[in-house]
Amino acid sequence: MESRILKRFARADVSGFPPFEDCQSIIQQTLWVLWVGKDELRQRRMNTEQVSSILREVQEVSISPASIARALNRAGDKVHCYRDGGQIFYEIMKSGKGYLISLKPQGTLEVFYFEPGQRYSSKRVLVTRILESLTGKLRIVDPYCGERTLDVIKDVKARPIKFLTKLENITNMNAKNKLLRELGDFKTENADVEFRDYPNKDLHDRYIISPTSLVLLGHSMKNLGAKESFAIVLNEASSKNIYEALSENFDRRWKQSNTF
Repeated sequence: MESRILKRFARADVSGFPPFEDCQSIIQQTLWVLWVGKDELRQRRMNTEQVSSILREVQEVSISPASIARALNRAGDKVHCYRDGGQIFYEIMKSGKGYLISLKPQGTLEVFYFEPGQRYSSKRVLVTRILESLTGKLRIVDPYCGERTLDVIKDVKARPIKFLTKLENITNMNAKNKLLRELGDFKTENADVEFRDYPNKDLHDRYIISPTSLVLLGHSMKNLGAKESFAIVLNEASSKNIYEALSENFDRRWKQSNTF
């Protein structure tokens, strides 16, 4: 493998990916390399020799190309196989990414720290480490919506989303009108996402509810990474009281809100 690619991989920002330390098996470690290569380095396809070199030189894990090939042959739809010039290359698929995300321990509390001045990395963590790990319909409360909010939501594919916000908090009329125009275009491509405007004053916190989890956000999505903040992910079973209370509040406020 070219030393340039190895150096790029060693410098890659992997904060938006599941921790490599959580990957215990050969297939998990291989999929992790393929995912980082594809999404971070734009190295869409790799062969087993390339994966083996990255694991050895960057992660200090020694796995032979033959062992990697055997694991990939059992990976099913987690990868796609290409033949080119007598070589076999592999590309991670959506189910492979979902498999790695599912390795997260269930029934535990997770805390994600967002550093100030890290807007791009914070968005990546929110999308790939948090939102994509949630299953089913999402109900989101964020009183401060902006164009960057739409950038985050559009990356969460193939699931219905109810998003509750408060347009009155956008005091700049130019910014509000621009958001409404962008939202009109957004809706034409994202029919499963519904936004509503809550008219009352008692909307302050930011959180995300899925059928199995509750995410508490310390900062609005549109400004995530601008200042220091946290996100706390709670399992529904281990936080039943607060989960039920916030679910009831969301449903009540949703009925009182206006579509826009």
